[in-house]
Formats: sequence, structure tokens, C-alpha cells
Amino acid sequence: MKFNFKKKFLCLLFSLIIVLLPNSNVFAKQDFTETISPGVVREEHIVDYDGKSTVINLLKCDLTNPYLNLSVVAGKGKYTKRATVSEMANATDATALVNGDFFNMILQGSPEGPSIIEGKLQSSPCVYTGLYSLGITSDNTAMIEQISFSGKVTAPNGKSYPIDGLNKSYYWYEPTNEYSHQNKIQLYNDFWASKSRGDKKNTEILVNSDGVIEKISESKNFDFSVPDGKYILQVEGKAYEFIKSNVKIGDKINIEYAITPDKDFKFLIGGHALLVDNGEVVKYTKDINVLGGVRARTAAGISQDGKTLYIASAEGRTKRSSGLKLSQLSDFMKSIGAYKALNLDGGGSTAMVLKNLGEFERTRVINPERNAGERKVVSGIGIFNTAPDSNVVAGVKIKGPNIMVVGESAEFGLGGAWNENLKPIKTDNLKYSLLGMNQEDGTWNENLFLALVPGEINLILSTEEGISATKKIEVKDFNYIEKLIVNTDKKRIAENETLNVTTKAILKNKKEVILSPRVLTYALDGFNGEFDQNGNLKILSFNGKAVSDIIVNAGSISSVAKIYDHSAKLIKMNIDKKSYMINEENKTMDSAPFIKNDRTFVPVRFIVEGFGGDISYDETAKTVNILYADKNISIPLNEKYISINGNNQEIDAAAFIKDGRTFVPIRFIAEALGMDVSYEGSSKTISILEIPNNAQDVIPQTQPENVEHPKTNSNKNTVNKNQNSTVPN
Repeated sequence: MKFNFKKKFLCLLFSLIIVLLPNSNVFAKQDFTETISPGVVREEHIVDYDGKSTVINLLKCDLTNPYLNLSVVAGKGKYTKRATVSEMANATDATALVNGDFFNMILQGSPEGPSIIEGKLQSSPCVYTGLYSLGITSDNTAMIEQISFSGKVTAPNGKSYPIDGLNKSYYWYEPTNEYSHQNKIQLYNDFWASKSRGDKKNTEILVNSDGVIEKISESKNFDFSVPDGKYILQVEGKAYEFIKSNVKIGDKINIEYAITPDKDFKFLIGGHALLVDNGEVVKYTKDINVLGGVRARTAAGISQDGKTLYIASAEGRTKRSSGLKLSQLSDFMKSIGAYKALNLDGGGSTAMVLKNLGEFERTRVINPERNAGERKVVSGIGIFNTAPDSNVVAGVKIKGPNIMVVGESAEFGLGGAWNENLKPIKTDNLKYSLLGMNQEDGTWNENLFLALVPGEINLILSTEEGISATKKIEVKDFNYIEKLIVNTDKKRIAENETLNVTTKAILKNKKEVILSPRVLTYALDGFNGEFDQNGNLKILSFNGKAVSDIIVNAGSISSVAKIYDHSAKLIKMNIDKKSYMINEENKTMDSAPFIKNDRTFVPVRFIVEGFGGDISYDETAKTVNILYADKNISIPLNEKYISINGNNQEIDAAAFIKDGRTFVPIRFIAEALGMDVSYEGSSKTISILEIPNNAQDVIPQTQPENVEHPKTNSNKNTVNKNQNSTVPN
């Protein structure tokens, strides 16, 4: 009895421990690691939070390395001139670069936090609560601190007035909501590139490098940017009264300012709230109404001794990567050993580019959110290799994938070379050979390898100079395929005509590859035809049918493509594009298809008239009437039903008028007209096929991908079976 109680107690305790564990990554692995520069190691991590995978690239920077230099990079060289991460990296020849501080996207373009660039203070922090900054001191120690700014202007008579900030767009204090450019002196130096500054209605004073007042512009900005080596003071209210009462043109004033704490920073960039403190996850203290959710993220962390800097960039809302919550970002920064960490600008600003080892060109290893174009940002963190140049080869690498699937072809070869200081060397004159793959593993065509057998392969590259490299390649079996997509170069075909069948596999790592016909099996369900070894299908006869399935199998994974006899009519449209095609003829409509609430809507007139039907609109009944073949279809606007030859049928998306055109949910209307609809996601192409009359009774509905099909000899037909499934919208 006592034993049972103890056993139950331990089980309960274990359950409670699991429940109370923090929401950490249930799956995390280091997918890739490479030293890209002296003192800089790049790691790629795949983390899994809440069942969704996220790609994070981490740069571990050893600040004790004498050849490592970090610098704040400002847009196109100055504030208010924004640039993408790639543009900044290319302009400065950075080994790696990631986006930096927060900024207000609708204003001129200056960071919210402080910045020191090449040893000079170029911006002060906004007066916000809970902001932290990342700094590196002259003895190469990294710190994450709260930074404050102070300064003053002293008139010739000894009276002074405080300076509120340096190179700031207007904003409102936290928590007092005080306006930054009211009753204040705001200071601008020549690092502010724009002609407009702060509040355009404030008075400005131009001061030369000796502190002498040269010009005053009453109640408006000067119509020029800050001249080199000079300052502009912007004043309003009490600050204006101070200037008016105590100084005049020609007077010499004293301008002084500094940040606290004074740590002899050579590098300083602003961030947001803390993610980790004293090695532990901390509650995020800033308002996350804008920053919340699952997003792309950027963060910086430091080791306890301040000698290691961690820069992390998490890709968000792309096909391969979900993104992170702030709490998950905190968890990750703790997991990699950060003693202290802060959040940097993220979301659409997040991007990371770098030179992989031995490469001259940069690779964007973290893509912008939603795979959009890179956002122009105000600043970034640049990593630079300052080691001497040399042309002595110290190492080489093999280019090509680490993971393949049976049937995939990939190119392998010399991927780069570097000197003893990890700087890239040109490889034009380097001769090499590849060894290590056996004949049974696959076939070679010059440097192109076709994998035919699952397993591990150790590929060896050796140069004539005796430098070698090894690459481990894992060839996966068909179970690594998530789904197959079969495409044909034609949808409509005549007897004795040939079409090409290509099969794309989407792998579990989200990579998309074309599979060789050598590893696939083919079958026809409908027409008579034969496949050759290159995936070409010749139609011998229609076999009394108007439609046929091409069934392709990779092991037990199957997919289907439909083809039709040449009498079918095909309309192709693209989402958000007005151009379309009827068979091979290009046409233009005046309203483009679009997606709304996961339903695809198309302008109905172009569809019906394209197929030779008649369409009219009953203004009184607010109903679209279609006469096509033997069908009379009525579509009432804003109602979730249609009438087919007098019989009502429910639909889950109503027709409506937009820009003078009636848009209908294409799936329901196409089914009502007896047509076949398909949607190709990557090209956003809608294909609407008019089925010949002799096919109406035999056409199978569109089949979902990866359905099971009977395996048959690739040169023989299978029995045509009618099957029901959902047609894409």
C-alpha cells in the first residue's frame, strides 16, 4: 500500500514538473556551423515552438580576436538616408550585417536609441522607459546598459539651457507624453543628411565648428542639410526665448553633451527591452501591441564576461520558417548561453546577409518577413575581417547540398577557398578532383550527381596543391518527401502528340526539387499512351475518353495531373493580373481575379463569354443569369446559393460587384458549368477547362495530391474510375 502511494505520488510530481516547465523549444537542433571570419562562428538552428519550425541564424563573436571589428552602419552613410541590409553590407564590404535599431517608418529616418559610429556619438536615446542599448568598449568588452543623454548650450553671458537630444525625429516622452520638440533645444550635426529636421515650424540656428552663430531661421527649417563640421540648433518656446534673450548672430556659444554611463564606448547601438538578464528569461517590459505575435526577430546577447557577443536573426512568416514570439526569442537567447540579451528591430526589418567561408559574394541567410523585399532601415550591425590579405590557400570547401533525396540531381564542385586569415581567394586556377561516390550510389554527368540509393556518402575534394575537403551527404529515401506535384507542358493534346511530364517533390525541409524519371513509375488512367525514360508521354489514342489522369509514384507517394483531348477549351488567369489566355490566345480583362477569405473570385463575364455562353444581369432582382450549353444558372448577388435549372444549391461565398464587375467564387460556378478548375500556388495561376461534351459523364473530379492509386505497368492504362474530391478554390 505504501509502495503504491509513493508510486502515484512520483507520477503526479513528474506530471506537475512537465506542466510547470517553461514554454521552451520542444525541438531544437544545430543544423549547420561554420567559422566565417576570425572570431566569428555562424550557426544555423532549427527550433520548434508550438509545433512550428523556425530558422535562426546565430553569429557568435569572440571580441578578444584582434582581427574582428564590429561597427554600427548607418543607412547610406548618414541618418535619414535609409538602406537595406544588403545595400549596407555591399557598401561597407562587411563580412556579415544584420539590421539594428528601431525607428519610426513614417518620419525622416533616425534611430530611437543612441549610437556611436567610428567612436563618435551620432544619436541620443529617446526619452522612453525600459530601453536598453548594446555597447562595446575600447578594451573590447560588450555591455547591455540603459543609456541617458545630457547636454547644454552656454551663451556668452554664462547662462545655459539644456539640450534635449541629438539627431532626433520628433516623438513623445514616456510616460509623460511630453512633446520632444516643444520648449526644447534639439541638436543636429552633419550626420543628419535630410533638409528637414524635427518640427518644420521651429526656429533654427546655424553654428559653425568654432561655436559661432552664423544664421538664424525664424519659425522654419533652413532649406539645406547640416553643412559639414557644423551644427543646427532647433528651438521652440522657452528654448527660443533663451536664444533670443542671450545670443545673436556672430556670438560664440559653447555646445557640450555626453551620455551616461561613460564607459569609453567605441560602438553603441540602441535596442528595446531586455530578453535575458543574469542568465534568466525576464518578462518583457515594453508595450508589445505592435511587437507581439509570431514574427521575424532580431536580438543581441552577451556572455557574463562581456567577451562574447551573440547576434541572432530569426526568419518569420515564410514557407520554411514560422517566426517567434518574444517569449520564445528570450528562451532561445538563454539556451545559447546569453547572460544578458536585448531585442533589436524585427518584423519586416529583419534580414541577415553574410559571406560564407571562402565566398566573395554575400548570401542572405535570413530572408525578410513573408519573403517580401528587404525594408530600408536606418542602421545595422556590421562585422568586418580586418586581417591582412594573402593569396596562400589554407582551405577549400565543397559546394552542394548536405541532404538529398533519391531521384534528385545536384551539382558538386569547388565551393570556395580561403587564406590563413579566412579571407576568400579566387579559385579560377585551382584544379581539383572529386572522389568518394561509388557507382551504385548514383550517376555523374560532369559535376552533376544523380542520387539513386539512400544512405550516407563521404565526398572528397582534393586540389593539385594537396589541399582537401570532405563533405558528408545524406541521401534520404522517398519518406523524406512531403508531397509530389506533377506538371505537364500541355493540358490539351491530340492523338500521336507527345507531352513532357515533370515531377516536383516538396521535401520535409521545405526544399523543392525535380525528381528524375528514372526513380518514378508512371500510369495513365483514361487515354492509351506510353512513357519513355525521360518522362515524355506519347498519346496513342483517346480510348473513347476526353480526359485522362497521369499518375506518378515515388515509392508509395503518388500524385496526379489531368490532361484533355484537344477539343477542350482552356482559360488561364493569374491572381491580381488582368492578362489571361484562352487556349494559346492572349487577352486582357479590365478586372483582375483576387483572393478573399481563402476563396478565389473571378470576373464572371470573361469566363462565361470566353466559353461561348450568354450572360445578363437583372437589375431588379440583383441576379446574374448565365445560359451555357443545357444549363440555366442564376446567381443572386450577396446570397450564398445559386440556382441551376431551377434547383437551388448552397455555396459558402456569395457573388458581389466590385469596380463595376460581378465577381463569383470560381469553384462553385465552374462546377455548376461542368468545368474543371485547378490552382497552381507558386505562379498563382487559375486554370479553367471546358470539358468536351463526350467527357461530361466520365470526367473524374480533381483529385487531391498524394492520394493512393493502383500501381500499374507504366505503359498500360488503368481502368478509369469516377472519384469525388474537393476542387481548389
